[in-house]
Amino acid sequence: MPSRAYFLGELLESKFFFGMANMLDSDSESDFDVQDELVVTGVEPLMRRRTQEIGPERLSVARLQREAAARGHAGDDVSSATYQNYGFHLRWLPIVIAALMVPAVIQTVGGHLFTGEEAVLLLLLRFRSDDGFDKMTWTTGRNISALSEVEHVHNTFPHLVNHRSFSSWSPHFHQFAQAFTDYGLPIQNLIGFIDGKLWAVCRPGRYQNVLYSGHKRIHGIKTQGIIFPNGMQPYPFGPVNGSRHDSTVLSRSRIVQILHDLCRGGPFAWMPGGLGQDYCLFGDSAYPISAFLWRMYKGAMTPAQQFFNSTMSPARVTVEWGFGKIVNLWPFLDYRKKSKARPLTPPHTHALQVLLSPVGLYFPVANVLTNMHTCLARGNIVSYEFGLAPPELHEYMRGGPYSCEPHDIF
Repeated sequence: MPSRAYFLGELLESKFFFGMANMLDSDSESDFDVQDELVVTGVEPLMRRRTQEIGPERLSVARLQREAAARGHAGDDVSSATYQNYGFHLRWLPIVIAALMVPAVIQTVGGHLFTGEEAVLLLLLRFRSDDGFDKMTWTTGRNISALSEVEHVHNTFPHLVNHRSFSSWSPHFHQFAQAFTDYGLPIQNLIGFIDGKLWAVCRPGRYQNVLYSGHKRIHGIKTQGIIFPNGMQPYPFGPVNGSRHDSTVLSRSRIVQILHDLCRGGPFAWMPGGLGQDYCLFGDSAYPISAFLWRMYKGAMTPAQQFFNSTMSPARVTVEWGFGKIVNLWPFLDYRKKSKARPLTPPHTHALQVLLSPVGLYFPVANVLTNMHTCLARGNIVSYEFGLAPPELHEYMRGGPYSCEPHDIF
């Protein structure tokens, strides 16, 4: 961990010296020399640079295995430090590293060299923490400037973050619809739930009106999420300016057009002529209604419409469960936690800043990592709720074809 550049007592002394300097007469030559000495003495602690204590060993699976064995967790479990720090069980980490297909050596823009294994572990450790990089230097054996590498997922697996991550599931839409029907939902052709989420960020120095949400009264960026009954979350779209409405995000993602083409044929069709049957997503009342997107009724409603809303509302919450899993697994994305100012530092020093960080990469990468976690865990709260198991990890990483089987629950 980095040592503080100054202590609280030194800061109070500096304040005292500055106060004394202000009390002196700057027009007096004798007082001017004393005033100069007081200012130099007071500013000295503030001119120090924070030092970084770099750890003696860099990250590797072998190191984590050795440390887990020393703690008595050779097999690792959910309560051990490895899962808490990296979001995956120790036995899963080699599988995750292999699935991400990282090269043997990665060189960043800044010229830092990492092994592929170390780069993945750094990414997981970074996303798992809501602390600043200065807290990670001892653990990682790296300095602050070296701790950044998330672009690999976008470059190697574009099919996991663009519309293909949704359309590749179209051969299983009938199974999704059957799972929802068996659950008791009144929409016979429903395949998933859709919603937008506003991720709070610190107030930027510029373009505040672009990121400010008048509805939530915070600054933020918006993303759009979809969840299937097997717990998988395809097509993580965003971010979009926080001032935009959910319907704007929907339009920009073109998800309704994509679903139309999948069902009836078109540029996004997965098979010639489409599936020959219409399927739909379900969202809240903020969305426009269409044959491919249903929503909650609003305004004056008939008893039948009220019953429809009361039936669909509990099920629609599952999309929030999906967002919740992403945040719980990767607290780095919970920008409000990162915006807490530390003692003796300016506000938002450790906040994720929109104009200084590649926030457009973070949510899709975290979405992919969450789906990988769901595959390795063989399910999540959503898949168990609707009784449909997620695919195997290798099926997900290659973008299909997928297995789509009922959950084997005890």
